[in-house]
Amino acid sequence: MKNIVGKISIFLLLILLGGCSATGEKFVTPALINEDTATVYLMRQDKFLGAAGCRDVLINEVDFGCIKNAGFLKIEILPGNKTITLPKVTENDWANETSVEQNFERGGIYYYEWTHELEDFYVIPAGSIVVTGGKTKASIIKHSKASALPILKELRDSN
Repeated sequence: MKNIVGKISIFLLLILLGGCSATGEKFVTPALINEDTATVYLMRQDKFLGAAGCRDVLINEVDFGCIKNAGFLKIEILPGNKTITLPKVTENDWANETSVEQNFERGGIYYYEWTHELEDFYVIPAGSIVVTGGKTKASIIKHSKASALPILKELRDSN
């Protein structure tokens, strides 16, 4: 009986965690949305750390949606100098706010990856209660088309 309950629990956990990842169309090929604008692909690889959170994407403080675990966003923006920011999800979020500035040119296609790694993790046993905490280092990585395409082909649209 315990074995069946354990298997059901694991199955339900996997379904729950699977729902946190992007479920849109799989990436096929990069495409320019409009010749008069710039197209930005923002990607997030599949990782267990922070998988449940959907990262808001702000460009010059305008919300363009959120990027899910194992997902990408395709965003059309006007040319010019812009700041892409991925803020903390909540005040207790372990990942720091990250941003990158870029001068986007008309007709250009740009590739960025948001990622974070565990820097510090602690567990403090306090009787029957266990307190955990830590922090991560989040960053935005600029990619070339050649380095971005193998990553994008593994991702799904976050919209």
